[in-house]
Formats: sequence, structure tokens, C-alpha cells
Amino acid sequence: MVRRALFLALVALLALPAAAQAHARLVGTAPERGATLRAAPQEVVFRFNEPVEAAFGAVRVYDGTGKEVDDRRLRSPGGDSHRVAVGLPRGLADGTYTAVYRLISADGHPISGGLVFSVGEAGAGPSQTIDELLGASSGPVTGTAFSVARATTYAATAVVLGGLLVLGLCWLPAVAGLGLGAGLVAARAALRARAQRLLAAGALAGLVAGAAGLVLQGAVAGGTSFWTALDPDVVREVLETRLGTAYGVREGAWLALLAGVLVLARRALPRPRVLAALLALPLVVLAAAPALGGHAGVTSPRGLTATSDVVHVVAMSAWLGGLALLLLALPRATAQLEPADRTKLLAAVLTRFSPLALACVVALLVTGTVQSVIHLTAFSELLDTAFGRAILVKVVLLAGLIALGAVNQRRVVPALRHAAATGRTPGGPGVLLRRTLRGEVVLALAVLGATGALTGYAPPASSAGGPFAERVAIGPLDADVTVDPAGVGPNELHLYLFRRSDGAQFEGAKEVTATMALPGGDIPELPVTLRLSGPGHYVADRFAVGRTGTWRLRVVVRVSDFDEFRKDVDVRVR
Repeated sequence: MVRRALFLALVALLALPAAAQAHARLVGTAPERGATLRAAPQEVVFRFNEPVEAAFGAVRVYDGTGKEVDDRRLRSPGGDSHRVAVGLPRGLADGTYTAVYRLISADGHPISGGLVFSVGEAGAGPSQTIDELLGASSGPVTGTAFSVARATTYAATAVVLGGLLVLGLCWLPAVAGLGLGAGLVAARAALRARAQRLLAAGALAGLVAGAAGLVLQGAVAGGTSFWTALDPDVVREVLETRLGTAYGVREGAWLALLAGVLVLARRALPRPRVLAALLALPLVVLAAAPALGGHAGVTSPRGLTATSDVVHVVAMSAWLGGLALLLLALPRATAQLEPADRTKLLAAVLTRFSPLALACVVALLVTGTVQSVIHLTAFSELLDTAFGRAILVKVVLLAGLIALGAVNQRRVVPALRHAAATGRTPGGPGVLLRRTLRGEVVLALAVLGATGALTGYAPPASSAGGPFAERVAIGPLDADVTVDPAGVGPNELHLYLFRRSDGAQFEGAKEVTATMALPGGDIPELPVTLRLSGPGHYVADRFAVGRTGTWRLRVVVRVSDFDEFRKDVDVRVR
């Protein structure tokens, strides 16, 4: 029955129906993309589907020469946290302008993009791409370091939160029911000393990883290096964001836990109720911090996603932290006992830990399924997106952990019970237990690494229906291609052509045509009717897209009776 339930949970994880968004996406601008205005606007406004952190970001507007023309005063019009604006000077000259943004989504991920608009008679736009105008990139090393910091934080949470849970739920009840005399006193002292060192190391690792993560968040958000972000002003700005606040609160919890463990190391453990009261608040913070600062806290329905995330963290910690305690601390305790008593203690602890681990596995599968269904929009995204592939890696590793856990539950625990009842030494079951625990800890570390990477990726559902924008090369020309909203139904295509040599808008095209096709989807090339809207600016109004998938947009620019240039652009439609 249990195996069937676990199998069905894994199948449910792979079903993945469509779901809601979790990551800020652009839903409107003022002026509109590609608009040609008679009079200069007073500001440029970007509107998003969820709140963004305007206090730690940038919106810039550039003229055709690449000169910045905005007032650099970032604000939220009307106090609406969904909108971010920057002012423009009076008397803005006629021409074409590019506005770009780099902001922090409510879930902590940086978002960026831009638009092009014209005032009066359109002119050349900047020759740089939006990314070049933003001039911000933290680089792969910083991104990898951020993933390592997150994984370390999760490992520390598992060691501390899970270790304390297993001590209270498995170790203390097990030793209370055994009458092993003086040997048990020595075993208790040995485990207490090793557990305290393990908990102190976990709290210290969490504190250091959290501090590093705070700085790395500033580096990733600002597109700078770790050393540039290691600045009090940058750290203060990060702390003012939603994710930064969660980091700060968790750092306080790590400090409280580290201080508590160090105090306890100097005296005997207090009563379980006293210990639980002392550590309850910081442990609750550790369990809730990922939901407060991550995807779960901004994904609808928030009550379900946040609760699911907290349960996921607690279950992960109890299982993985328990494994660490069993492998690194329990052997020190059993070494103080006679072989027969050693068997009794192992059997008593594992008898209590085995059902706890099974409950944690079920909770992980259920909550992981809930979160995956919410964050993914289609089965194909498990393979087509980094977020989905990270989930698949976690599923495979989790399957390995379940297999090793099943070995312990079916073979090791019954054998140890039998050995304890007959007064024998742990023998072969004890050796097998040690080997399976080592394997489980290795797989658990891999799971934490995958989790660190997973939380760094934006969920695919976050960009559902968002506009597609890309700059591509077409022969000697550059083209800015925008498909808005890049969703099923009516869409609008904007195509800007520039000479690569000087960045001027290209007006020498004899004919510009476009088609859309869905390779492998039994949909042939469909014509997209373009009209000339301005110098080098072509627009297709309300052309229909009937299915999700990666469409191939083919643009053909004919410059003479004999010469034409073509380019295929992959456009993701959701």
C-alpha cells in the first residue's frame, strides 16, 4: 500500500497541468512599444503583474546616440508597487528612444527588458542591445557561488532543524525505554557531545552562508561582482527588499541557535520542554524563511504554496538531518556500549526513525507535487527549462533515497530487532546500516545541491504570456524583434531594422516579409502581414497564434532584385 502511494505521488508529479505565475513579468508600458508620439512624454512607465522592488533597481532612457536622457529618479506612480517609472526632461527632441529596466521581482529574481518609442519624426535608435545598455551582468561564477550558498543554507537547516527533531522524537524516547546501566550514561554523554558539535557547525555554516548569500543577492540583482556588492550601501538596499528581509531574519535565527548550542555545550541538556521552548522561535524562522523570501511567498494561491513550502522544508530537514545524526553522532554513542546493548540501542532508535522517515518521504512527494504543478505550465517544461530539469534531477535523487530507505526498513530494522531480542551483536545488519546511511547522505547532499540551483531559476509559469524580445543579425543588418504578448490568441509583431555599421535605422528595404510556423506541430508556414510604421519599423497588428510551443518566425528582407537576407527566430508561445 505504501509503495503504491509513493508510486502514485511520483506519477502525479509528472502530470503537471497548467498553473499560475510566480515571477514578475511585464504586462504594459507607457508609452506603448513602438509608439510614435506627437509630443514628448513626461515619464516612461513599466507595469508588471506583481510587485517589484523599485528601491533596488534601475530604469534608463537613451537617445539615438546612446546618451542617457532620464532624470534617474525611480518612483512608483500613485504608490502602486506594480509600476515603476522614471522622469524625462522638458523639451525632449524628436527622434527614437530606448527605455530599459533592471529590477528585482518580489521572489528575489532580477528581471530586465525594454522598449523603443519615437517622438515626432523617428530617427536612429541606439546601436547597442538592451543588455548592452543595461551594462549589467554578474557572470556565471557569481551565479554558481549563489547556488552553493543556498545549498549550504539548506544543508545547515537540515542538520540543525532535523537534528533537533530527531533528538526529541527518536533518541530521547529510545533511551528512556532502555535499562542499560552505566553504559547508557556514557552513551548519552558521547552523543550529546557529538550532537552539540554537529549542531554548532551547522548553525555556523548557516550563518556564514546566509551572509554570503545576502551579498551575492546584491551582486546578482545589480549585475556586479561579489566584491563590488560587498558594500554597506548595497547590503542595506538588499535588506530593504523582501528577499533581503527574509535573509536578515534568518541570520538572526542562526545567531540565536549558535548562541544556544554554545551555552548548552557548557552544561547538561535541560529538560526537553525547556529546550523546545528556548529553540522554538528560531527553528520556526528557519522553516518559514524559504517561503517568506522565495517563490512560494508570491505565488497564488499563497496560503497553499507557503504552507506547502514550510512542510517541505520541515520534512526535508527531519529526514536528511536525521540521516546526518545517525551517521555522525549515533556511532559515537553505541561505541560506549557492550555489543548486545549496542544492538538494543540501534534497534530502538531506528524503530522510531523509520516511520518518521517514511512520513517525511510522503510529505516531500505531496508538497513537491503541489509546488511543481503550480510552477510548471506543461509536461514539456520538465525537459525544456532549467527549472524543470532541476526538478527531474531531484525526483531521480529522491527515488534513490527512497530505495536505500526501503532497504533499511525491510532488511536492517527487522534484523536489528531480531538481534536485540536474542541478545546478539549488530553484525551484518549493522554493517549494512552504515553503508546505506553513507549512500543516503551522499544522495542527500546532491538533493540539496539541486535545490540550491532550482531556487535560482525563475519558474516557467512566471513568464507565461509575457512579451518576447530579441535582437538578431540579418545579413549586414541588426533587427529588434518583439512579439507581444507571445501567447495564444492575437499578437503584435514589431520589427526594427538597423545598419550594423553605424546603428542608423535602415530604410533601404525593397520588401520585408514574415511567416510563422510550428515545427513538428503540423502547422505550415503562415504569412504575417507587415506594414511600414516608420523608418525601418515594421508592424504586424493582431496576427493570431493558435497553439503553445516554440514557433519559428522567419523574416526575409529584400534589398534589391537579386539580394535578400533571411533569419529564423525561435519564439516561445505560452
